[in-house]
Parts: sequence; structure tokens; C-alpha cells
Amino acid sequence: MRNHEKELRNCLHKIEQELFEEVIPFWEQRVRTDGGFGYTTCYDRKGGRTKDIRPGWFVGRTMYLFGALYNHIEDREEWFSLAEAGREAVNTKFCTAEGRFCRMMDAGGKVLEGPVSIFTDHFMVKGFYEYVLARKRRGQDWEREAEQAKLLTEILFENVKKQDILRQEGIPRGFQKHAVNFMTLLVALESRKLFGDTYRQVLDQCVYKSLYEFASDRYEKPFEYIRISGEPLTEGPGRVVDAGHTMESLWFSMKAGLEQEDKKILERAGTVLDWVIDSCYDQEFGGFYQNVDALCHTPQQEFQETDYAGNAVRWDDKIWWVQAEGLYTLAMSALYNENERHFEYFMREFEYVEKYFRDTQYGEWYSVLHRDNSMYMDAKGFELKGPYHVSRSLMNLYLLLKDCL
Repeated sequence: MRNHEKELRNCLHKIEQELFEEVIPFWEQRVRTDGGFGYTTCYDRKGGRTKDIRPGWFVGRTMYLFGALYNHIEDREEWFSLAEAGREAVNTKFCTAEGRFCRMMDAGGKVLEGPVSIFTDHFMVKGFYEYVLARKRRGQDWEREAEQAKLLTEILFENVKKQDILRQEGIPRGFQKHAVNFMTLLVALESRKLFGDTYRQVLDQCVYKSLYEFASDRYEKPFEYIRISGEPLTEGPGRVVDAGHTMESLWFSMKAGLEQEDKKILERAGTVLDWVIDSCYDQEFGGFYQNVDALCHTPQQEFQETDYAGNAVRWDDKIWWVQAEGLYTLAMSALYNENERHFEYFMREFEYVEKYFRDTQYGEWYSVLHRDNSMYMDAKGFELKGPYHVSRSLMNLYLLLKDCL
């Protein structure tokens, strides 16, 4: 988009500064444990530790981030070392004999929550990929690690079909959840770096489901829950539209479309993104809502709040990860679809997070704002927030804008 080169260069400059001088240093200095295992992620606004626990999500997520930085930005030894710390934790603590992963441990290695989260399994496997790729780039023994990653991938892709495992995530009976589908999509997509077309069928099926089943032409809405049959059911959880999850799935799908040189996938993702903007963007205060009701906007009572580490977050509050995923999705569609509307919203969202979420004094982003952008949670990390959504979004934007410019 040559007519927007000036704006994009300005964004790139700010992203580069924020990523490499604020966000990554914040986590580099804190995630490594002192003589322990895994990573610590619970910190207040100023970076003081608030809990000493080991979330399984962030073993996989942190291993992924620092592996990706090493593989795609610069081969810094510190980044590889941080990724390797995750692999060591997987080997010694988190992985079970069944090829699943514990969701939470304490600092001493006691299991607080066992293998109850299919999402933990997804994050571990995709984090494993980046670590193996880093070993390959270094010329280290990587084939054995790749064999282990492939075995874990096979186990994961079987487990996502098992209803008893999915029920542990609280998925209501009779429904399938979009988050499971798009995380499987992402693992299949990223597996290509190691295994080529081995899981192409899984990838294609997940892309189709994200773009044509969870996203309904009949309602012009993307649903978080649909029937097992693939049809919408606008009752209970079937009425939930989850902005962040949908936008994550859209950029995953667009990545697949780019790899396959399939313009139709990118265009369809752009169409669904318009539905998200129309349903979930706050035109008065800026930013994306957490979730809305597909039929009447304001969710039904049971879907008006979500628990974030003991904090009740309302449906119209602004959450860090939703904004981060929206930022990158809008940029991708704006640039690859040459979509002016999406470029306009990318700039609005970029200015929004710069003004309200970015903490230039202590680094990283705040967690949650009220709808009017007043502060609700200023923590930089807890069980659900760590070096992932913000840092991944900024890293992807940095690479995308550098490439396009």
C-alpha cells in the first residue's frame, strides 16, 4: 500500500522500539527461574513478582516466543538459552507418560493441575517446534527432538477428537469450540516447518471450519460455539461471538492462504474480519470488546463476565490479548487484501493501544481496561498473561511491515 508508506514506516519505528526496548527486555529479565524449572510469569505493573508458580501454558508459549525470536529475528544466544529452559522443563516435569502436559505446578514441582487442558498441549507442541528449529539452525542434534515433536503432534491430533478430553475444558455438551479448532489449525500450520505436508489434511479441514462453519454467512457472524454437526445453534453458548479468538483464527488462516497461494482464503478472512469489526469494535471508546451476543449485542447474563485470575472481567471490557490479536489481523488483511477499511481500523487500533495499553514507564502492556479505558488490571503478568500475545503480535508486525516496506 504505497499510498500509506509514511504511516507504515512510522508504525514500524514505534513497534521496533517497543518490542526490543520495552516488551522483550521486560520478560528476558524475569521469566528465567533461579535454580528452578520452567518460567515465572506473575508480575505487577512495575515488574515485582506476585506469585511463584509454573503455568504449563507459558512453558509452551515462552519456549515458542524465544525460539521464534532466535529463528526469525536474530540468533542471540540468550534467546536460545531461554527457549531451551522450556524444553528442559518439559523433559523433567511437565510431560506425562501419555504425551500430555500438566497445566500448573508450584515452584517445587508439585502438580497443582494435571493434564486437563488441551490448550496446554497445543502450546507445548508448537513451542517444541520453534525449539527444534533453533537446534537445527545451530547444527545441533535435532532429528531425535523432531521425532519426539512428531509423536506429540500425533497424540495431540488424536486427543482433539476425544469428547472426554474436550469436556475437561468446559465445552458444553453438543457443542464444538472454535478455540480448539484454530489452535489445531495453528499447530498443523507450524508443523510444516519440520514435517512439510504431513498434516496438510488437518490444516485444510481446520481452515475450512474456521472460515465457513464457525463463521456463518446466514448470520454474518463468527461464532465461538457451534453444533457438533457444524451448524450454528443460537441458544446459550451458541450465541457468543468472541472477537479475539475469531481474529486469531483469521490470521492463522491467512498464513495458510499465503503458503498455499490461495487468494480466496485471504479474501474470505477479510470478509469475516468485517463481521468482527461491525459486531465487536467499540465505536465510542475504541478497542475491541471481549465478546458480544450474536443476536442482541449485550450477552446473556451467564456470558457477561469471565474470570481472569480471580478478577471478573466484563464482556465490554478491553483485554490486552484481544487488542494484540486485532492489531496483527487488521494489518495482515489491510496489506495482503489491499483493504482500505482494514488499514483505517489498523491505524485506529494501533493508536488506541499506544495510548491506553502500552506502559512506556515500566514496559509491556496493562492487562485489562474498563470499557471507557479507565484502568482495571495493571498487572503485567499472571496465570493467563505472559510473554506471548503482545510480544508475538509486535514481532509479527515487525516482520510483516519490514517485508512489505
